[in-house]
Amino acid sequence: MRYSINHRLIYFVAFILLAISIPLSRFGMSIAQFLLIGNWLLEGDIKNKIRKFVNNKAALALASLYLLHIVGLLYTSDFQYAVKDLRIKIPLLIFPLILSTIEPVSRKQFNVILKVFAGAVLAGTFISVGIYMFKEINDFRNISPFISHVRFSLNTALAIFVTGYLAFNVYRHNFIIESVTGIFIVLFVAFVIGFIEILKERNIYYRLSIFLLLIVVPLFGFFYIHDVAKSYLTPDKQELQNIDAYTVNGNLYINDTVKMPVENGSYIGLYICNKELKKEWGKRSQFDFNGKDSKGQPVKYTLYRYLNSRGLRKDSAGISKLSKEDIRAVELGIANYHYTKKLSLNTRLYKLLWSYDSYRKGGNPSGHSLLQRFEFWKAGVGIVKSNFWIGVGTGDISSAFYNQYENSETRLTKDLWVNRTHDQYLTIFATFGIIGFIWFIFTLFYPSFKMRKYGNYLFLAFFITMLLSMLMEDTLETQAGVTLFAFPFSFLLFMINGEFENE
Repeated sequence: MRYSINHRLIYFVAFILLAISIPLSRFGMSIAQFLLIGNWLLEGDIKNKIRKFVNNKAALALASLYLLHIVGLLYTSDFQYAVKDLRIKIPLLIFPLILSTIEPVSRKQFNVILKVFAGAVLAGTFISVGIYMFKEINDFRNISPFISHVRFSLNTALAIFVTGYLAFNVYRHNFIIESVTGIFIVLFVAFVIGFIEILKERNIYYRLSIFLLLIVVPLFGFFYIHDVAKSYLTPDKQELQNIDAYTVNGNLYINDTVKMPVENGSYIGLYICNKELKKEWGKRSQFDFNGKDSKGQPVKYTLYRYLNSRGLRKDSAGISKLSKEDIRAVELGIANYHYTKKLSLNTRLYKLLWSYDSYRKGGNPSGHSLLQRFEFWKAGVGIVKSNFWIGVGTGDISSAFYNQYENSETRLTKDLWVNRTHDQYLTIFATFGIIGFIWFIFTLFYPSFKMRKYGNYLFLAFFITMLLSMLMEDTLETQAGVTLFAFPFSFLLFMINGEFENE
């Protein structure tokens, strides 16, 4: 007895699995891709499919990004790394090939896939929030247990626009992620789409309302950030008047307004009495006052900053006002009381301001991801200058960055030398030179113009999100990143049925 295989159903199941796995499971991504490839081969008619693929210029252009990496093998020396890189980037070839040669999904299937994706992101968000709220974590990046927190923030940004599409097109009759990349992308894409809506809208009052909203919201954000930065970095002038020289116990204060910086609008170096701090700290904590906290930072400096953020002097009286939770925070390496607050925008701003001010004054950027990027970018530019025309090749990019860090006397700690530019455009330029960079830009823009997708809301939201993410991340250098790029790109290009193309 022979059984017929419902290939269309299997494709749909694979798409569902991908929608779930992209934000939640690397293993699920691999299984879904094997399922797609196996079903595509078992379905047969391979010769006709290949002919269809070759005749689809948009699919060829998108898949040629993988060919670019194969060409880069011609002048590489590290083939072991090159093979690993080609394996990671195989979705760049698989998705355009398969999705451009099979039957498009129906409207109902399309909406189900979107709902499943949004639901998976929501589930991942709840899990991350639970970890953030109820678990003791030293590094914020650990709240995303499935993929990197930056990749998850990109998924969240896309889920927001997917939810907007579903709300306005399917049902006519909160997420949290502390990633600068994700937050910026959501706001920027919303701004661009809002501007496009102005151009489409004929009602003058509606156009004016959207225009004012697009102007007022960014201005409000700018002035808010400006005020926070000013109050954070500018000390109160009255603080330096009538400075006390002694503690209430008669011990001498250290008052330093030169070597130690300003934080939370006050000098960290004012009113420090190490004699009293060491004695009282020893009564409250097992951590050595002259030792390291859980993050490997000097305990006493973490304590200085924490007391300062609470508006307390760095003496016995100051420590006596700290709660058990405060003491534990210092032990964990939390140097500012405001960092203990959950779901606070100011917390993120304070961390950025502290790190930037420290970096500006010659400090080590290794402790903050945003400032590390300045060093990554410098390294990338250095490689580009030395390999302008054809780059270093597919397999040699990693060693090229390591050598560049070594020769440039970077302030980054050595464990961070494995990182590239955290800018996909610069990474492509360094790997394949100006010729490969132009090719890369072509593969990004040509397919959407060829398929006339630039007016489609969902495609536009996805496309701008990816373009922006590549400014701050090596989006295509991990399995999660390359799948997040290649699958939605191919899906929105080739798998949307014409009956709802312009929705």
